[in-house]
Amino acid sequence: MDNHEFPGKSSQSERWALAARQFQRIFEGAGWNVKSLPRGAAFDADLLVRRRKAAYAVELKAGSEGRSDRLIPLFAQAALQVMRGDRRNARPLAVVSAPRIPVHAAEQVLQFAAEYAPDVAVGVLDFQGLRRFRGPELEDLNAGPVAPPSAARSGSVRNVRHLFSDLNQWMLKALLAPELPAHLLSAPRGRYGNASQLARAAHVSVMSAFRFVQQLREEGYLHESSSSLELVRRQDLFARWQAAGDRAVRELPMKFRLPGDARAQLRKVLSSGRACLGLFAAADALRLGFVDGVPPHVYVERLQPSSLVAWKSLRPSEAGELPDVVLRQAPSPQSVFRGMVRADGAAVADVIQVWLDVASHPARGREQADLIRQRVLDPIIGKGFAGSAAPGRHSRGAGTCRLHTRLPRQ
Repeated sequence: MDNHEFPGKSSQSERWALAARQFQRIFEGAGWNVKSLPRGAAFDADLLVRRRKAAYAVELKAGSEGRSDRLIPLFAQAALQVMRGDRRNARPLAVVSAPRIPVHAAEQVLQFAAEYAPDVAVGVLDFQGLRRFRGPELEDLNAGPVAPPSAARSGSVRNVRHLFSDLNQWMLKALLAPELPAHLLSAPRGRYGNASQLARAAHVSVMSAFRFVQQLREEGYLHESSSSLELVRRQDLFARWQAAGDRAVRELPMKFRLPGDARAQLRKVLSSGRACLGLFAAADALRLGFVDGVPPHVYVERLQPSSLVAWKSLRPSEAGELPDVVLRQAPSPQSVFRGMVRADGAAVADVIQVWLDVASHPARGREQADLIRQRVLDPIIGKGFAGSAAPGRHSRGAGTCRLHTRLPRQ
């Protein structure tokens, strides 16, 4: 819709009329049929929208302010009204509108709806281009507010960073989890029809999942006709994902303070805080090891002087001293620690994380990453070729071409 002036002092009827026109243009532009319903009709709602087999009875509320404490009561009122009466075969949809709604306020409305009205589809829209919908067949309507020209110029850089943000990497793992065994990745294993279902399973906010799904769709990484969120163009997606992680990470070489069984002491380090094996040590623990002679890397949430007190058995290595272990700050802690698995009782980074992080390591990291891809990831990456599964493209399963399985080093 055009950017109409929508002053806060306008009457309720004027605000509603403008919001209704905004709603109508959005839906008709996406191929929906929009019909106004007179009060007292069979549907106790303002509008009826249909597209193919989907139908919604819509109650629309227009507010003068985009604050969450004003929008949430409006949504609750709309939800109660649209649930009342005979809707026949139409689903209930409660929509709230205001001149300008901050993204965080829209997120709060969606979170409230998910918690207190999960059976009601929800919509939030304003006159700056913000559109947030949750419900079957509705999420292709989602859009962000129109960015000013200065923001648009730097948008491509931010989009790359945003697509592979910490939580987005975790949600990518959640989408891929059904295709990986549980001992290689800890994540919910389900198929999700929309962003709100993904949010519930992955334990992230509804708005985070909406933004993630929207960007995947805008960049062509979601199957257009699948009933669930299915990743496509995976060759390109995985290449970008790995490249996004090729950056400097804080590390600290450490020595054990006392002599003794290094493996036992390492287990104590892993159990003394939020920590897990990474890189080559993780590959070994997952029975995918390839490189010898590299000190074990341990991911920690933060690497700063105040956090080192959690590992009292360690001290920083001195110049020229071979470290027993290398503490490494997790590049994406939510993704790393949510996805980690347990191998022989030890916390270990998941196989995708190892593949992402090891490739840029100078000690034959590329060869290690290639081995992981060959034995585990190739069938998964090839599955999304050309928008659907690619039969026969990767006929060798993860276990049909095995190199020598190595036991953990003593």
